[in-house]
Amino acid sequence: MNKKNEFHFNKARRVTIEENKKFRQAIYEQFGIKFRERKRIKQDEDDQK
Repeated sequence: MNKKNEFHFNKARRVTIEENKKFRQAIYEQFGIKFRERKRIKQDEDDQK
């Protein structure tokens, strides 16, 4: 059964890194909410094997 508000995933696309930065900057400027940067944790040499 199709719903009227169903999302069309076949037309969806990924957000680029540049767009994401612009979105975060706009949210910070409008609302003062600062998102933390998500970075990868460095692995020790022992953990890589």
